[in-house]
Amino acid sequence: MAGVEVIALLCAGSTRYHEVGRSSSKDKLSKGEMAGLLAGLNKEAMNLALAKYALDMDAERMLIAHVRVWSAGVTVKSWQIIKGRPVVSNMAALAVFDVVRPNRCPRCCGRGVLVNRVCSGCGGSGYKALSGRQISEAIGIDESCYRRTWKVRYEQIYRYVDRLDQDINRVLYRADKQVAVG
Repeated sequence: MAGVEVIALLCAGSTRYHEVGRSSSKDKLSKGEMAGLLAGLNKEAMNLALAKYALDMDAERMLIAHVRVWSAGVTVKSWQIIKGRPVVSNMAALAVFDVVRPNRCPRCCGRGVLVNRVCSGCGGSGYKALSGRQISEAIGIDESCYRRTWKVRYEQIYRYVDRLDQDINRVLYRADKQVAVG
């Protein structure tokens, strides 16, 4: 697992990762404080944080491997699929990529706003969700088959990875509140 030095890469200035463009000098935490805040995350959430904020490719590979194993378990238990292994494996990797490197909105360039108004292309999120066609091409199946059978399953895998990201954001939000109070 990554040491304090690698975790400290996450401290790029402000802990307000969830609020783009709002930063002041009082919001900055030391690298030690950032490492301490993130120390309570589970291994998978830490790998996601390292992959997303420190661009750590090894952490991304470990996260993809974990999501593939998790997805395989869901496949056998809930979906009762035996021959869908390549599709499930591809969906797991795509869900990780979709959370770690979201598809930036071409209209607002990922900012979420256009000249003092919310971007209508992405609804203010800064990224556009992948279309059904893009997902079906990425996982290697027909689009109609994806929409009929695999869409709900992909969304379940995506929600799992997104929950890990929400755990990270919760920790960073608490840290932001502590800095604001202190």
